[in-house]
Amino acid sequence: MQAACTLCLAAKGVFAQARRWVLNSTRLCLRHGRWTDTYHAQFDVRPLPEIIQAQRDHHHLVREHGWQTVTIAMRQASDWCWRWWDSRRFQKRRDHRLRLLIPSGGSTYREDPRLIASSYPDIVALTGLLASPKLRNLPFTGHDQDFRQFVLEVRARVAPGYSYEGAGVADPLVRWIEEERYYRTLPNHPWPMPNEPQTRKPDSPDQLTRRLDVLLVPDSDSDDRSRCASCGTQLANTHPRMQFCSTACRSRNWRRRQHQRALRDAASSTRPAECPVCGVTWTTGNDRRRDTVYCSHRCRQAAFRQRMTVEDD
Repeated sequence: MQAACTLCLAAKGVFAQARRWVLNSTRLCLRHGRWTDTYHAQFDVRPLPEIIQAQRDHHHLVREHGWQTVTIAMRQASDWCWRWWDSRRFQKRRDHRLRLLIPSGGSTYREDPRLIASSYPDIVALTGLLASPKLRNLPFTGHDQDFRQFVLEVRARVAPGYSYEGAGVADPLVRWIEEERYYRTLPNHPWPMPNEPQTRKPDSPDQLTRRLDVLLVPDSDSDDRSRCASCGTQLANTHPRMQFCSTACRSRNWRRRQHQRALRDAASSTRPAECPVCGVTWTTGNDRRRDTVYCSHRCRQAAFRQRMTVEDD
């Protein structure tokens, strides 16, 4: 929920504060050009049309890439920008907008909504770079031309005059490229973007069954009654009905059996599936839910737009 625009409320005869449900990409009222994404008093941003355009660009990114992808990309873009600004780099355009929003002689602080609004266009511009699968992949293609194009995009969007060669190891872009390059060497690297195409071959039912065979799980029905059936620790009490040394081992053994049962159920009910939009394949019940039709939110939106186009024709 977000505070409703006071001018929109006044047009309806409401002169009290109110809140309303909005898209998570909403930061201001486009009709009246008022910043509404804070608990503080609303203020006019019409003297800065780039902030209003950034709101439109933000909505467009969500429609194109999905809100999950844009949220992750915007979090990364905010981290880059604020690290640069804290080191007094590439802040001229933000400071210029801030001077127009703050009266002469006024001061600001880190959580000041006017400071957040003045930084919004730069963050959205960088978010568009990180949310695009094609542009985000440029530094990792192995071609110098693609890497230079990525750096040029960063310069044009948020960091004029940025030099990758002259940046230190603490630079946020340098650190991100090194970490991302390492993650991409791992099979199905641990933090893929939601709109990133699947590169790992899905596990087949035979592979799922093989995973059960390689689990080194102690057998709780072992003939050695003097040791714990879960961890193998020597039991202090040799009661014939005692199998575990503690409640934790009993719970751990129960969870292990539940995991084995889930793998067996998945291996018996899996089937190959293919996205009707991009052709990506997966195994239902293993990589995705059994009723999944599309591989990503982006493909779901593309199929919806195609159906709407056919109905309009």
